Amino acid sequence: MENFPIAEITGTSYEIGYQEGSLFKEKVAGTIQCYREMFKDYSNLEWERAKELSTRFIDVIREYNPDYLEEIRGVAEGSGFSFEDILALNCRSELVFVGNEMDKADGGCTSIGINSGAGKEGDAFLAHNWDWKPSQRNNMIMLKIRQKNGKPDIFMVTEAGIIGKTGFNSAGLCLYLNALSTDQAPPAGLPLHMAMRGILDCTNLTDALAAATKFHLGCCANFMIGHKNGECVDIEIENEEFDVLYPRDGILVHTNHFISPLLPIRPRRDTCKQKFTDTFIRLGRADRLIREKGKDISETDLMEVLRDHVEYPSCICRHEDVRLPEGLRMGTVFSMIVNLTKGKIYFCKGNPCETSYEEYEL
Repeated sequence: MENFPIAEITGTSYEIGYQEGSLFKEKVAGTIQCYREMFKDYSNLEWERAKELSTRFIDVIREYNPDYLEEIRGVAEGSGFSFEDILALNCRSELVFVGNEMDKADGGCTSIGINSGAGKEGDAFLAHNWDWKPSQRNNMIMLKIRQKNGKPDIFMVTEAGIIGKTGFNSAGLCLYLNALSTDQAPPAGLPLHMAMRGILDCTNLTDALAAATKFHLGCCANFMIGHKNGECVDIEIENEEFDVLYPRDGILVHTNHFISPLLPIRPRRDTCKQKFTDTFIRLGRADRLIREKGKDISETDLMEVLRDHVEYPSCICRHEDVRLPEGLRMGTVFSMIVNLTKGKIYFCKGNPCETSYEEYEL
């Protein structure tokens, strides 16, 4: 299975967006179609209404970073879609909560952080399986973004048209997302994908924590962040509050439920743990397997954990559950491991049990 297409793009925010849109027009169209169907299935939300609702986020995005609106405009003009089409994509996690189905979460992923105290030769790692709609494998792209605004270069894996996602930057900072949800979505806030881009524009963990939390988000989220300095942290965000988790004995694992004893704030309930009851098994299993490796954990060890099939098909290496309606099935869309210390990226499309990891550098 060939990996997702990759392109190197450079310039101003608008120029970067325009290049992405023009290079991947068909994949942007595929992403729009995916969420057109998802909004309807999950929240009975028509695409035209979603576009209209997305304009509510313009002011908060502009206040957070106006460059991101320029990049969205560039994607739109490069791909031939409207600004509102691409804006709706970048607000997709918030728009799905417009309906009454707030227990519909944004994927069921597994993330692992290894700081330099537990990694082989003192290396630090961040590892991740991103579980979502398998059909989105057709619309994924890899970008090497060279920014002219003084921000770090970024290696980003994203759904075509979305400007903030999983990535690793030239400052040695890596970011993964795990979905979280409660039974009460925030009334307003910054789209989480804008916060993700804000994190990837940072050079250290302190600034990344500020980028993730200085604005209230429009939905719950969990960000695992690591840095080449050998440290990694995890941020659980729930409406107006957040908490930061630190590795225990050099190891940090997160799946799709709140771990912090402070969150969610009552009377709100954690609905993701009800939607994905496998989250507990994946968390415990990944944590146990990686701790059994000892104090010299390597990328090979992490690959083995990310291929694990205990509790198949809702396992760490997630496969589609044919017992579910097709629109609700999920599988591992991609798997990614970053050696933060050496700056090496190991990536595979689809299930890591079926595909070999390929090595990339930014």
